[in-house]
Amino acid sequence: METTISKLNRQIEHKLKGINDYESIHINSSLSALLDSYQIPEIAKLACLTIDTSMRHLDDITKNNLSKNAILIGDLLSAHYYTLLAEMDDPSYQLNMSKAIVKVNELKSSLHQHALPKRDMNEAIIDIEVLFPYITISHFKDDVDKFVLFEDLTSKYDGYYPSYLKQYTKDAIDQFFKDINQSYTKRRGNEHG
Repeated sequence: METTISKLNRQIEHKLKGINDYESIHINSSLSALLDSYQIPEIAKLACLTIDTSMRHLDDITKNNLSKNAILIGDLLSAHYYTLLAEMDDPSYQLNMSKAIVKVNELKSSLHQHALPKRDMNEAIIDIEVLFPYITISHFKDDVDKFVLFEDLTSKYDGYYPSYLKQYTKDAIDQFFKDINQSYTKRRGNEHG
């Protein structure tokens, strides 16, 4: 069975056929594996992975000093996402994902401008990391826990430094993730205790 990441890679190669001058596109393999672990429509998995890839790619432009072509690649990925949504023809899912895109962008902007109180930063990071898969999985399956998704997506990465947190030190980012994981562990203990 073909994985979602290999399907998206194939689709991207097809879209970029004949274009040779662009930076590599990073696709979140943890997100792909997470989506593949659920029995949800393939097109929804592809849409979720595509918008995540587009937004992360665009976030990376300033952090990694990517070329102007990188902006076009991010826009192309975004257009591909909307094509997938049109093929799905699921207005409820489309509306929820559109709201999520707005929310994620607002949260990133708030983090970048240091406009969030410290107590709200962890929740903002959780939402940025998991809102797209949370909505996708919840739409087609029973409700899932954001903390579980967050742990699944981030626990494998030691030293994960997302571009939207580029203005923070690596120690501060490590502390954010440590605090989130500790609060999740504490919450799980309270639920089972």
